[in-house]
Amino acid sequence: MHQPPVSSSPRFHPEHLAEAPAGFMNVPVALGLAGAIPFVALAAPLAPALGGYVPKSVFPVERRAEAQASYGATIVSFLGGMHWGFAGAGFARAGAVAGAGASAAAKEALLLAGPVRFAWSVVPSLLAWPALMCATPYSLVAVAAALSTTLAADAAFAAKRLMPRWLMPLRFGLTGVAVAGLLASVPSALEAHEQERRAAAQVTKMRADAPATRKALVAKEKALADATERNQAARAESSALRSRLEAREAAFEKKEAELRMAAGACRAETKVAEARCETLAAETKAANARAERFEQELSAAKEETRRLLRLKNDADAQTTASAAAEKNASSSSGTATTEPS
Repeated sequence: MHQPPVSSSPRFHPEHLAEAPAGFMNVPVALGLAGAIPFVALAAPLAPALGGYVPKSVFPVERRAEAQASYGATIVSFLGGMHWGFAGAGFARAGAVAGAGASAAAKEALLLAGPVRFAWSVVPSLLAWPALMCATPYSLVAVAAALSTTLAADAAFAAKRLMPRWLMPLRFGLTGVAVAGLLASVPSALEAHEQERRAAAQVTKMRADAPATRKALVAKEKALADATERNQAARAESSALRSRLEAREAAFEKKEAELRMAAGACRAETKVAEARCETLAAETKAANARAERFEQELSAAKEETRRLLRLKNDADAQTTASAAAEKNASSSSGTATTEPS
């Protein structure tokens, strides 16, 4: 079957993966993916989601963008060092092939494999170093630009077969992740930088206002000294007032004790009076009982008297009737005696 020619352009070509030695891609892929983790884990938009997985003691939230930029600069320097190694190995091979009668292509390969590549290998470090000297948001952009620049250079070298072309698909993917992670942190870094700038402006303003502030502070210190003197005088007066108040409180407590004693005596007298009232009430109740008994006896005596009077009247009536009867009888007997005579 006819195989399509492998492109030698510096663009992304997945078919370059076919050039990798069999079973050799596992290690570069694993290490490359592991190397991309900090770009993703430290990205500002993912901080809320990955906050529990990123130790705050090592990577504080406010320093993560700076750590991300520093890590990116380290990767940029690493990518440059990779070319130093390629240059050393490639220059030796190209020097052995190119001789006095070497072709122009061989001489170009010798130039690219040697001086040019050695020179390029230090450029990424020279790009990363000043990038870290910028403010954090600009460092992120500069490091992302340096990563893109090294990717373009690697693609150009790979197009000339001066580095493994099977490595380029991995380089494109990892660099894309790194650049995306760096640029995603730029907005929050800009906001933090703006806050720092405003804070620095406030500090500068405070320093500019320091003489006037110092003068005002001296005036306030003098006013504070005057206030302290007045406060001490007020404390002395307050102490005197407290002494008088304590004396009055003592007198009040004494008077209160006397009133309590008088109240106790009054309560005792009240209890005695209540006891007397209860005794009088009992005596009154007993007197009322005796009076009721006397009234009952009086009623009985009156009734007996009336009965005796009735009996007396009856006896008197009987006596009168008897006397009248006797008188009548006497009169009758006298009359009878007179008539026979």
